[in-house]
Parts: sequence; structure tokens; C-alpha cells
Amino acid sequence: MLKLSKTVEYGLISLNYINNYDKRSPVSVRKISNTHNIPYELLAKILQKLSKANILDSIYGPKGGYNLNKKYVNFY
Repeated sequence: MLKLSKTVEYGLISLNYINNYDKRSPVSVRKISNTHNIPYELLAKILQKLSKANILDSIYGPKGGYNLNKKYVNFY
């Protein structure tokens, strides 16, 4: 059996959620956190790391959030 750390598990859950979400609008950290009962602060740090690794695109502002980077859209 494969054992993953919580950080990796939360990252994979988030990527799956973002991939299946409406592609026209970004997904907020709060929405993912509330939907999957993941600690907000930890999830924000995980998504920031994924953004710095160019896996996610971050959108700033009141309607901001995260989208999957264009080169990974068809990967999943």
C-alpha cells in the first residue's frame, strides 16, 4: 500500500477539485478548504508551492483563486 503524507494528499485532492471545477473561474482556497475539511492555512501554503512550481496559475483580487496551468489541463 502506498502511504502519502497529508501534504501530498491535500495537494492531490486540490488538483483534482480544481481540474473538475468550472474552468472559466478560479477556485478559492476557502472553497476547497471548506469542501474537503482541510485546514485553510496549510492548504494555502500547499497551493502557493504548486503555483511557484508552475502547476497552478494564481489569480489575484477579490474574485481570485487558482486555476490549473494550461499545459496541465489535459494531463488529468
